[in-house]
Amino acid sequence: MKKIRIYILALVAGLLVLSTSCSKDFLETRPTDQLAAGDVFSSLTGAWGAINGVHRSMYIQYNSVQAHGGMDGMLRYIDFMGTDVLFNTTANGWYLGTYRWVDHRNERSNQVLYWTNIYRLISNVNQIINNIDNVTGSEAEKRHIKGQALAYRAWAHFMLVQLYADRFVPGAANSHAGVPYMEAISFDGQERLSVAETYAKINADITAAITNLEGFTRANKSHINKSVAQAIQAQIALVQGNWNLAATSANAARQGYSFMTTAQHQDGYNSISNPEYMWGSFVQEDQTQYFYSFYAYMSNNFNSTAIRQSPKSILKDLYDQITPTDVRKTFWYPNAVADKQPFVQSNGVRYNYMSSKFQSVSVSDSRGDFPWIRVAEMYLIEAEALARQAGKEDLAKDVLLLLAKNRDPQYVKSTKTGQALISEILIQRRVELWGEGRNFTDLKRLGLPLERPEVASGSMGGHVASIAIKLTEPAGTNNWTWMIPRGEIDTNPNLSQNPA
Repeated sequence: MKKIRIYILALVAGLLVLSTSCSKDFLETRPTDQLAAGDVFSSLTGAWGAINGVHRSMYIQYNSVQAHGGMDGMLRYIDFMGTDVLFNTTANGWYLGTYRWVDHRNERSNQVLYWTNIYRLISNVNQIINNIDNVTGSEAEKRHIKGQALAYRAWAHFMLVQLYADRFVPGAANSHAGVPYMEAISFDGQERLSVAETYAKINADITAAITNLEGFTRANKSHINKSVAQAIQAQIALVQGNWNLAATSANAARQGYSFMTTAQHQDGYNSISNPEYMWGSFVQEDQTQYFYSFYAYMSNNFNSTAIRQSPKSILKDLYDQITPTDVRKTFWYPNAVADKQPFVQSNGVRYNYMSSKFQSVSVSDSRGDFPWIRVAEMYLIEAEALARQAGKEDLAKDVLLLLAKNRDPQYVKSTKTGQALISEILIQRRVELWGEGRNFTDLKRLGLPLERPEVASGSMGGHVASIAIKLTEPAGTNNWTWMIPRGEIDTNPNLSQNPA
């Protein structure tokens, strides 16, 4: 049987690749200290090194592709395919094919290679899951390592099935093709499970992760603890329309976290010390990310062509729905050109409604700690899930009030009901998570069409037809599903491609 490449990239003779020249592409214990492959599962020290390597792999560069700057590169793809992040120009061309809804339907594009990147991560965590029980040492520590690996496996397959399969339809059979679910350490190409079967395994893994992570105190927020696993569970349940589980998991996950102060909102969303970070990648000073960093594309202050020539803006229609006293309104500049705000490089350009939400360390340092999950999202998930359950609208309003009043001291508890209340929560979600990789997948899970408000060429605050090309897309078409890389189809006879 032919072998599928995605499952063997991180494996040599059944061991994690930690001592080769390519080790920085896969697993690493510390930036300057690598572990010999034979030592990985001979001790708890080695096992901790392996899971730390997985944490590190969340923000390395994959495939030597500049746009693949860690898993946050995938989240950029997700937002650039949505409604709320604007391209004001074609200047440097980065992500333009994504914005135009071309690259995700091209089985030979760089964008669809996130299939390979994610399965590479899964290969590594499967090594941990399948070997950790035989390591000599503390049973509690082994559970905590295994719990993190299980959470990664659930999260990774969750991302895959959202992108490379048609949407999960709550209440339906969901018998359409999902993705291969890799649990064993195998060189054989696997076939796609159904979407329902894929989610069943995802749910089993995240439930086991939560159990294993009981009592785990992490060293820093790049590690996954019980609350992070519960947050992932809440995200999964929301997509499945399991409203009760989404609400209860989100509520449990958010306990013990606090909101940002008004001043902290202006710090650039780039530090793991931010109190709202539940799970984030901590990027150390000696781990320069150059031009593949998230902040090399989404900040306004780093000295890169992507920022100098093509800063990103918020959709005016969304901006106008933010109340004047909401601190989040200060992230965007409706009169950036005339007011000469925010700061940009001396050779950079400004566009109205451009963003300063994200800030790199400096003009010459593109680093920034990336937030995989912030606690604000848990309030939004809980509020939405409660609002969709009979008799729980008042509870939903109470939860929404906690977040909204923190952002806007003048906010008054909502009096809306039914779909109007849900719509208010979803607007809050779009504002809160702008640029953090939720927009396209939210449209897909909700079964909503793509509708990009258009402006004339030279205007700002809306999508320009000659730049975006794609302005509308009905819900439920094949175009909502990413193609699987052609190389994977060619090497795995059991793998079927998505419909063209």
